[in-house]
Amino acid sequence: MVQKAGAVEGTAGMNDTNSAIKLSDAQYFIMQLAVFGATSYFLYPYLILHTDGGSYWMPIVTGLLAGILGARLFSGLMAQYPGLDAFAAIKRVLGWPGLLLFALPYGWYIWRAMTMIARAHAEIVSMTILHSTPLWILHCTIPIAMLLAAGGVASIVRAAAVFVMVGIPVTIGITLLGFSDLDFALREPWRPTDLSYWGSRSFYKSSFVWIGFLYLCSCGQYAQVPGRLWRPYAAAAFCFLPAIAAAIYFPVLTFGVGFAKALTFPFLSKMDSVSHYWLVVENLTAVFLSAVILLVILTLSLMMHSLVAALRALMPFLPARFAYVAVGAGTYISAQLIPSWGWIEKGIWADTPVRIYLVLFPPVVWLWRRLASGRRHSA
Repeated sequence: MVQKAGAVEGTAGMNDTNSAIKLSDAQYFIMQLAVFGATSYFLYPYLILHTDGGSYWMPIVTGLLAGILGARLFSGLMAQYPGLDAFAAIKRVLGWPGLLLFALPYGWYIWRAMTMIARAHAEIVSMTILHSTPLWILHCTIPIAMLLAAGGVASIVRAAAVFVMVGIPVTIGITLLGFSDLDFALREPWRPTDLSYWGSRSFYKSSFVWIGFLYLCSCGQYAQVPGRLWRPYAAAAFCFLPAIAAAIYFPVLTFGVGFAKALTFPFLSKMDSVSHYWLVVENLTAVFLSAVILLVILTLSLMMHSLVAALRALMPFLPARFAYVAVGAGTYISAQLIPSWGWIEKGIWADTPVRIYLVLFPPVVWLWRRLASGRRHSA
């Protein structure tokens, strides 16, 4: 249940129906699970398989630990300003210049990420199960997400409870079926590893999976204890880690590393290879993608909500309804204009510096405030 408390201040708490919401750690955990489920399958396995340095568990664990550290530092900023979202908190510390330095790159990155996530999943569905369906129909996940986001945090949280309850068990259950035809004689999980993956572009491109805490920039003011925001993120990351590892190792232990690296969607190809006479559903890939689409819609709605919050932090006079329609229409048109799958791969790499900048910016603001506070106390 969504709990009620006193009214909060912040750029994202603009909807009267959401102004008194307080979210529990369990609700943040559910939303983070949805983000992992929506982002872990469409490009992450391909990128990790193309990192340098032997075994694949090292870049996976490194990304997880870096994500938890980023979430912890992000929570430190939110803890300093309970009742404010990240945009209002940064504006409180650095004023309008600081807000511009954060909100503008944030808006650019979130818009690009929404566009690529929506288009990537539309491409996957088109390539695997709905070959003749035009992309303009498959992109209807965007207007659905827009309507959900326009309802505010309350609508997103209620939808998350249903979508995650359906989507996560289905994806985990289908993943478990992949154990049936693995060849552990390939010994891939026990390959020697080194730190050469730190110099691999694919490793840094894959970091988009671990920054889901940034999508909560407009939801942090609803936390009962903002300083604890990193805990549901860490719990979701550890809970979803086996599924992420399976998405990388299952194709390798089925096809071998060479063939797995040649596949655009290694995990989906692995799902196609699973066949049991007792299965009622013949096309496991279709069921799997249907469950993931629910998580994609939820993640897109969360990202749209945060993007509108960023826009309204910069332009407080902007009507909320117009902002949601503009963001939804812009994302839909942008997704339609993407020319190819290769463009998505290049876009993920082009956005990597902005992604790293956005992860580092809130901790720098937090440290700035602590240092400034320490100097005032010493004076």
